[in-house]
Amino acid sequence: MRLRTALGAALTATALTAGLAGPAAASAGDASDGASARASFTVWATDVNVRDNPGNPGACDAFPSPGNCPVVAGQLQPNQPFEAVCQKQGQNVGGNPWWVYITRGDSRGYIASYYVDHPDNQLPGVPVCGA
Repeated sequence: MRLRTALGAALTATALTAGLAGPAAASAGDASDGASARASFTVWATDVNVRDNPGNPGACDAFPSPGNCPVVAGQLQPNQPFEAVCQKQGQNVGGNPWWVYITRGDSRGYIASYYVDHPDNQLPGVPVCGA
């Protein structure tokens, strides 16, 4: 639950910072602190489920998998960009144990890294969740 709370606070802070205008925005929205910097990726498959567990977010955060994250909060299609917030190991999908916590519009949750259009299991420039 702490991970979800920290992610929510970071997303809120980023959204508030992005909404600022004028000279204050330059200092408040400086990406050098790392909190507002995110990597953008796409998926290669159709109907990739964005998974969550609002009833027990700690289970989903502890070990991402369809069983621990049973709610489909959205779906991604090829060439639709999403923001990768963080990544962690969970259930192995297609030989890849990494899952990515993503945001796209109102959808937030985990996707199996196997479906990300990138050749490596672990995504570059994306921190490990909770690290």
